Amino acid sequence: MTLRGRLALVNVIVLLIALLSLAAIVLNQLIHDLYEQLDQELAQIGVQELRRVKIIAGAPHFPHTDRQRPPEIGGAGFIRLVDQQGHVTDGLGHYTTVPVLPQALVPPPQGLALNQTDETGLPLRVYTLPLLANNQIVGYLQVADNREEIEETLAAVRRSLLIGIPLALITSGLLSLWAARQALRPLTRMTRSAAAINAEALAERLPVPQAKDEVQALALAFNATLERLAAAFTRQRRFTADASHELRTPVTAILGQAEFGLNRPRTPEAYQAILSRIQSEAERMQRLIGRMLTLARVESGRQPLTISPTDIVPLIETVIDTFQPQAAAKGLSLTVAAPPTLTIVSDADSLTQILINLLENGITYTNQGQVALTVTAVPEGVQLVIHDTGPGIPSEDLPYIFEPFYRGDKSRSHGGGKVGLGLALSHELVQLLGGRLEVASQPQVGTTFTLTLPAKPSGALTNN
Repeated sequence: MTLRGRLALVNVIVLLIALLSLAAIVLNQLIHDLYEQLDQELAQIGVQELRRVKIIAGAPHFPHTDRQRPPEIGGAGFIRLVDQQGHVTDGLGHYTTVPVLPQALVPPPQGLALNQTDETGLPLRVYTLPLLANNQIVGYLQVADNREEIEETLAAVRRSLLIGIPLALITSGLLSLWAARQALRPLTRMTRSAAAINAEALAERLPVPQAKDEVQALALAFNATLERLAAAFTRQRRFTADASHELRTPVTAILGQAEFGLNRPRTPEAYQAILSRIQSEAERMQRLIGRMLTLARVESGRQPLTISPTDIVPLIETVIDTFQPQAAAKGLSLTVAAPPTLTIVSDADSLTQILINLLENGITYTNQGQVALTVTAVPEGVQLVIHDTGPGIPSEDLPYIFEPFYRGDKSRSHGGGKVGLGLALSHELVQLLGGRLEVASQPQVGTTFTLTLPAKPSGALTNN
């Protein structure tokens, strides 16, 4: 069954339950009101007739001079008198056609009404009142009248309900189907549009309904998902293209050197130089593949982490000592300002990799001046600021520098074997550690990377 059919069926079922409940309440209330009205009329007649009753020889009787039945009672009704043993002693009308029920002999002071039928099956309402003499019950007075009108009224109401409820259900079902079709029409259009979207048509978007309802929210959420998916596909294509380009360069160099060495005999020294070039390009390709694999593991959350208390000051000093020769070779000042000790709970290997990438980036693109690392404790944990006096990064390139293989200004493009994965890898590692990495730069002034890490990992991080 379609969703439209299920919605219509649910509406019909709910309406059916509501109508049956309403019909039951109305019928019960109508029965109560009709019988209450009849009982009040019978009680009034009974009270009036009690004044005429005479006790003769211990048994109740009507006067012989007044044997008229009250005009309010129909032709099938009667008035009769019953002694304490339940024997009929006197009566007016067809009072012998209905037996005296035992439960009628114990009426409350205000009277008791019972439903009975006469010998012909005619429905009667029999109202019983006690006869009192000296505060003692000496008999009973019963007033009966035809309740056929009440039964006919109730039957007419039941027939109306039997006709009206199915008509209401049919009307409701048709209206529910129409309303469901109208409500689900945007979903139908969205389904057709979604079926037409594929990897080659990610620019397509679902139509957004004008009504501010759940369907509109679904369309907006789906379009937002498509935006993210399209961005991911774009990044993936760019990553694949850039990776292919980066891998093609060392492979081309290796093949070129191999062909150069094989096209004619050469001296051992020449072969040594060719093999050395091949080794250099192979190592470059190995570094590229290694960083690509690491970046893929980090982005997918599969990078192993060892979370433990770490004094980052010795770690930073070790990294600084590693880069001092490279900085000195370029005439740069590599400095660090940190407290004597500063402990955080984090992954030491990932933090070391982040620092290596950031310092290597600063030294690579700074030709004069300095690269400075400043470490301070902040309320949320620790903050590391790496500032260089390099050429800076144009403002239009800043939003993209953490993307793999991104090429911005020529002054920041790769060189010296760099493949443009260091900043992307650092950014992903920082997010994995629950921190954030921000960059600020001014052309011809310098660049500042600000790394903020929490003192303790969040609940999402676990020891591996």
